[in-house]
This record gives sequence, C-alpha cells and structure tokens, in this order.
Amino acid sequence: MGLIRKLFGGGNNINIEEEIERKGFSTSDCSFDCDSCSSKFPASVSVEEKDELWNSTKEYGLHIVVASGKTDWPHDACSVPGTVGKAVSGWADSSNDKFPELGTSSSIKVTMSSLCSAELDTNEEYISGRRGDILILPFFIWIKNVSAENVGSLLDVMMPKLIESRDKKIPPPSKVENFDDVTVQADGFQSYIFLCSHRTRDKRCGVTAPLMKREMEIYLRDLGLYRDFNDYRPNGVRVAYINHVGGHKYVANVLMYSKTGKNIWLARCRPQNVRPIIDECILADGKVWADKVRIIQRFDPIEW
Repeated sequence: MGLIRKLFGGGNNINIEEEIERKGFSTSDCSFDCDSCSSKFPASVSVEEKDELWNSTKEYGLHIVVASGKTDWPHDACSVPGTVGKAVSGWADSSNDKFPELGTSSSIKVTMSSLCSAELDTNEEYISGRRGDILILPFFIWIKNVSAENVGSLLDVMMPKLIESRDKKIPPPSKVENFDDVTVQADGFQSYIFLCSHRTRDKRCGVTAPLMKREMEIYLRDLGLYRDFNDYRPNGVRVAYINHVGGHKYVANVLMYSKTGKNIWLARCRPQNVRPIIDECILADGKVWADKVRIIQRFDPIEW
C-alpha cells in the first residue's frame, strides 16, 4: 500500500477496507507512476485533507441526470421555473422513499449535466429547458423528449416499469402509454464519469473539473474508449460535468457508474490520479482506494 498512500493520501484504513470488501468491492494497490503526469491543480486550489471521506455523503437509490448542454448553472441549478430540471427535482423531493424497491436507499438524487441532445441546437423548447432528455441511473436508461409539464406523471408511470424490468430481467417499453412523444432508449456506454463543474457554487470546481476531464479524455482516447457528445458507439466511456453534489472542499469529486451496476464516488482526486482511477475503478470491476472513497454502491442492472 506504500505507493497508494503516497498518491492518494495516508491514514489507517483497516476498518474501512473491511467495509469496502463487505460491500462487494476490493481495495487496490497502484503501480502506475502518477508523478509523471504534467497536469496539476493550481496552488490556489485549497482542499480539505484531514476529514475522513468514508460515508461523508448519503447513499441513494436513483440518480436522474438532466441533459442541459451547459457546464455551469445558477446557484440552485434546478431552480429555474418552467424547466425540466426544476420539475424533475420537485418530483424527486415528493418521491423520496416512495420506491423502497430501489434497494438499501430509496433516496433520489437529481443533477443537471453537460450531456447534450441534438435538439439543443435547433429546438427552442430544448434550448429554454422546457423540454429535454433525462438519463436514469443506475439503469442506464434515457427518457427522451420530456416536457416540464408531464415530468411528474411520466416518472410515476415509468419508475414501476423500470423496477419491474430490472427484477424480471426484461427490457423496459420503448414507448409509454399516453405519452406518445416520449421515447425510452437504452444507453450504450459501459460507464459514465461525472465531475462537478459548478463554478457559481464554488470556483474550485470550475478550475479543477476541466483539468480532470482533459486528462481523462486523453487517456480514454489512448484506450479507444473515449466518446464525444456526437459519438454513440457502444461500450465507450463518457465524461461529463454535473452541478453541485456536496463536498466542494474535497475537490475533485468523481462519480462513476458502470452498466454492471457499480457506483463509485471518490473525492480529493487530482489529475495525476486519473489513470489509476480509469484502470482500477472503471476497467477492473470496481477496485477502489480507501482514502478516496466517499460511498460505494452496487445496483442490479436492467438487461436489454
């Protein structure tokens, strides 16, 4: 563990490592020389180094990601009246604990994201946020062409269908009764990596997220896994920005989802950590470092 202590921080993690193993993950020793990375955070970026990260955020059962095509948002990102983001957030607030079938937690997380839709170029409703596409994680399901007015009733219908699809190992419906304009599509990527870029909330995120994203995309290109917003080849990895998720003092926060059902949330990550993160957390079926983990979860995936 010597090199991991050097690259990812120190401390006595014996109990945390046991907890990680009980959750079905494993800890990793890293042999990559991360000091060779030339990209580093500016000295002005302050990071809280003393707090223990383990369980420093709460588990959740569902994450709804709204595609906005933006890299920064108002202080309260889901506060804009008449938008899909606000409607989804309102539905989530009223639906927390409504679906215990989600697993150990039925809490619902909602974030805006830099993920795009082709409609954002020409469709005025998409541009204004009154209509949009949402990604349902950990199910890797897109619900497209959603209007702010029908978000609540649509999700009330879709959630039981998605849970049934997961439990019965059957594909969810591609169309939803009484919502003729809405389509449901499987996401073809193997993993998503999300970085907080919410400069309006904390300027450190606006500085660190682009540096992390650049390093991740460089390495993913080397591996043949990089996917840009117009590239939907299957089995790639998409890196995107999201709004405030809590813990800005622990920048950079890195949230990862795999289609196999694993969810890893790391913090205090730096550009020199990028290659081990992709090698171990993304490609090695969820190996993690005890000093970097905020939470880890495993979900049952939907099969198409």
